Amino acid sequence: MADVIESGRLERAQLLLVTALALAVILVTVALLLNAAIFTENVATRDTTADGPEAIELRGEIVQAIGEAIETENREGSGNPAAVESDIEATEPLVDRERAREGTIATLSHDPNEIETGKLLRYNDSNGGQRAFSAAGTHNWTLVDNMGLARAFTVEVEPDTLNETTAESSGDVFGVRFSNATEGDETLHIYKDEQDDHLAVARAVDGETPERLCGIEHGGASVDIDITGDRLSTDEAVVDCHRTLWPEYKPDSIEFVTIDEEEGTASVTVDDEDAESDIEGTAAVYSATVDISYQTTDLTFETAARIAPGEPQ
Repeated sequence: MADVIESGRLERAQLLLVTALALAVILVTVALLLNAAIFTENVATRDTTADGPEAIELRGEIVQAIGEAIETENREGSGNPAAVESDIEATEPLVDRERAREGTIATLSHDPNEIETGKLLRYNDSNGGQRAFSAAGTHNWTLVDNMGLARAFTVEVEPDTLNETTAESSGDVFGVRFSNATEGDETLHIYKDEQDDHLAVARAVDGETPERLCGIEHGGASVDIDITGDRLSTDEAVVDCHRTLWPEYKPDSIEFVTIDEEEGTASVTVDDEDAESDIEGTAAVYSATVDISYQTTDLTFETAARIAPGEPQ
């Protein structure tokens, strides 16, 4: 009887051992399969996304090239959209041919109706090279009124012609005023800070006490104030104003106010050929939209890029 019991226990033990070994084999197999699946997915992901930066780089190159063509035509040409269209057409085969060498299919195309015209307003050129801001108006004058969109708004100033003051007292000195019928007025006062001798910019909202936004060392050299680009620059340095110069709302008009003896230049491009101004403007191309595609065995990238150099973000 004891032999029978002992034999039964042995058989159960053997059965448990075999079952355990079988489960171990199954678990190892599942783990290997999962690892293989994860590895395959990672490799596929790397292969697919590896071409992503190349596509973004191509887009950036095209936007920069066409943007430069637009600005060159506006500055040196007659603001003719046909000239910009010719530049785009000349670029299209170059994109295709260059990327084909890398085994990539890339195309650039455009619709002539997607080239938008506007007006370029340049103070200095429109006043016979006169650099005194008072030449266009004794104390105040309008750069643009009843405007839509604006881009590439820059003001170049000679620091030694500015009033010397502090941010808190700058509300009575030279400035650029943005107005909106709903949002009110916002003025950027430009002055030489008596505390550090920097050219500084302070903002006043609806006549309240101005607050300094940014400033730059100048050494007496002219300073470029890129208002839509939110930065100050000289030949020696660039200061980021961290998106504080251009108003958060869309202005209806831009004026120069409280003009004294300040000297410099100003330039802005607007999207309305009929926008009003106290100075003479010229025809300009405001923007162009192009279609870009980039295709490899692992990636298809298609986008429409609207190119408006210096438009506030």
